[in-house]
Amino acid sequence: MKALTIMGPSVARVTQIGEPKPAHDEVLIRVRKVGLCGSDLNTFVGKNPMVTYPRVLGHEVAGTIAELGSAVEGEFRVGTDVTFTPYTACEVCPACRSGRRNACRDNKTMGVQRDGALTELVAVPHRKLFTSRGLTLTELALEQRDDAP
Repeated sequence: MKALTIMGPSVARVTQIGEPKPAHDEVLIRVRKVGLCGSDLNTFVGKNPMVTYPRVLGHEVAGTIAELGSAVEGEFRVGTDVTFTPYTACEVCPACRSGRRNACRDNKTMGVQRDGALTELVAVPHRKLFTSRGLTLTELALEQRDDAP
């Protein structure tokens, strides 16, 4: 599967990476739109101190559910357009307890501290998903939320 990988400051390549398989509590998302923001530009030019290289960018994402993990229940179905929160959260630090999971002391944001979604497919825990609620894929890619665990 193809990904756009930033190899180092000002060096980007299309690379081949392994195709993800969803764990029991994850969904596989076919990436349809990725927004690029200031942190992505800073990563590309080498001015983002939180990034290590090589790195696949992409944390402003919209896509379509392609596969469900075995334990995924509820509103999610193959073919549903979604976005997701790109942050990890410990749920116990002061930032998490105050609802600011994006500022978690142990945060590892997609496209920053771990590889992102500027690729064909990405596996994401189902609890981090948000359905479209009538938004277009472009609008979903621009929606940043941190209210999921």
